[in-house]
Amino acid sequence: MPAKASWLLNIALIVSQLETFDVPVVDRAIVERLFGLRRRQAIELLHRFGGYQTGRTFLVDRRVLIECLRRLADGEEFQRESRRKERLEQAVDRLRRDRTAVRVKIPVPPDVFSRKLADLSPGVALEAGHLHIAFSGTEDLLGKLFELSQAASNDFDRFRAVAEPAERRSA
Repeated sequence: MPAKASWLLNIALIVSQLETFDVPVVDRAIVERLFGLRRRQAIELLHRFGGYQTGRTFLVDRRVLIECLRRLADGEEFQRESRRKERLEQAVDRLRRDRTAVRVKIPVPPDVFSRKLADLSPGVALEAGHLHIAFSGTEDLLGKLFELSQAASNDFDRFRAVAEPAERRSA
């Protein structure tokens, strides 16, 4: 059934709505509205859940439908679809964050890749156990952090000697 995934994760909501009905059977039109299906898909779903035709009307026992949906929600198919949706939402969220990050431009001078600890910009102070950075905005902060990381990379022994507290250096 091609449209299954569109309603599969809404089983709890569909069941709660079905429980509010005070009728013994549910017809095709109600199934269409509850599940968000077209006519043919609703008829296929009714057959799947033990529905039957009376004259020109397709019906299913409401309690039977609720029970079938509960079993489906406890089944592997529902669990798999739920995990798939969760992974998809996480991937979309990661893409959204990545797109935001890509748009950020970090201004750095060309010589930043050869910086040493002694060459850090004004407003960056590193001493044993403390780092102080004065910045004027997000991009400025990121630029200074990048500059600090380059200085640490280019002269790691000096960086470690300045950054670590004296008692750790002697240990």
